[in-house]
Amino acid sequence: MNNKIISLNNDLKEKNKEIEKYKLQIKNKDKYSLEPIKPGEKVLGINFVSIGKNDIGHYNLVCKNTDLFVKLEERLYEDYPKFKNYNIVFEVNTRKIKRFKTLEENNIKNNDIINIIVFED
Repeated sequence: MNNKIISLNNDLKEKNKEIEKYKLQIKNKDKYSLEPIKPGEKVLGINFVSIGKNDIGHYNLVCKNTDLFVKLEERLYEDYPKFKNYNIVFEVNTRKIKRFKTLEENNIKNNDIINIIVFED
């Protein structure tokens, strides 16, 4: 009986270590990593280029067609915080992008180039 208890305690310790490992992975997970792809979703690579200010030559973001554009905008501002100080318009293929629509609703495709038009106050 004692051997069984020792064996179960060892199993419990191993499972607790495994749980802590997964907790750490979740805690350290990149908040912008892609979640698993669901039916109807596609992975896209979107390129940003600034016009007027040559601060961004090419900035690529990996996302899903179901992501809201504003989510990409947030990621852009995280890497280029000075753009928060300007009025910005985003365009794809000469069409203005609606921030609170998905990439698919904005008709943004894989490898499209998003122009960042900067207006200084």
